[in-house]
Amino acid sequence: MAAPDERQPIELLGPVTWQRVWRYTEDWAEEQIPMLLEEPLSLEINGHQVAVLMRLPGQEKELVAGFCLSEGLVPRFGDIFMIHHCGQGLPAPDEAQDAEGDALTSRNRIQVRVRPEALNPEARMEVVRLIRAGCGAVDVDRSELPLPHVTSPFRVDAETMLGMERTMREAQVLHREVGGVHAVALFDAAGELIVLCEDVGRHNAVDKAVGHCLLRSIPLDDKIVLCSGRLSYEMVTKAIRVGLPVLCSVSTPTALAVQIAEEFGLTLVGYLRGRRMTVYAHAERIVGVEEGAGHV
Repeated sequence: MAAPDERQPIELLGPVTWQRVWRYTEDWAEEQIPMLLEEPLSLEINGHQVAVLMRLPGQEKELVAGFCLSEGLVPRFGDIFMIHHCGQGLPAPDEAQDAEGDALTSRNRIQVRVRPEALNPEARMEVVRLIRAGCGAVDVDRSELPLPHVTSPFRVDAETMLGMERTMREAQVLHREVGGVHAVALFDAAGELIVLCEDVGRHNAVDKAVGHCLLRSIPLDDKIVLCSGRLSYEMVTKAIRVGLPVLCSVSTPTALAVQIAEEFGLTLVGYLRGRRMTVYAHAERIVGVEEGAGHV
């Protein structure tokens, strides 16, 4: 198989490149295979760098909008005045080397302007520090966590949820063609897919999906999130901060994630696969749980 120029992404798949490898089955064979790109994105807020996000290139504005809210850097999307991605795409093959370097630097930098009095640049570290300090505790003290309570009255039918894993799997183009990515899908109460985002980081995929909705004025308090990976405390706190009422995964949550979800009103579902699911916290939002005596 002939290899395209290694600097160019595969057109239909997006941010991937080609890599020469040697496979062994009954004999050795040299091949060119697609590989995912992973690059740092420098986030500057009001002229100061506040984070470097390792991510799959693409949907940078969505990623940063979601990150700012889900990490508590700003309390409301309305506090953000501007999100400017300084560049995008890969350079053309005939561009000079210095131009290529400029393009690379540019697409890995994003600038945000927010209302100065609303900015809390220490929020992310505060949450990480508090959670780590409390990992050995039996109970989570709400006073130690700067998180709101999820008050959405949203409810969804269990039968609707049972079809979401297949829908997400069918929409995972990068995972199917290349592998190595996490997926996050947002659904409405009817089980309709709102958006699916893939990234090398599951946290990034959540932020991209959230940001997609924020930039398009799509409400989050009546949506369901389905993730391809484990639900850790970071995933739970992100959902709580932006007011998402139901967080699901095809995998398992951690014990601390369940504890935080229970304390702050988040419905948490694991092992949502085929005709199965396990509800860990706030089952009242899922129609059918009580009727089934706690088993779905």
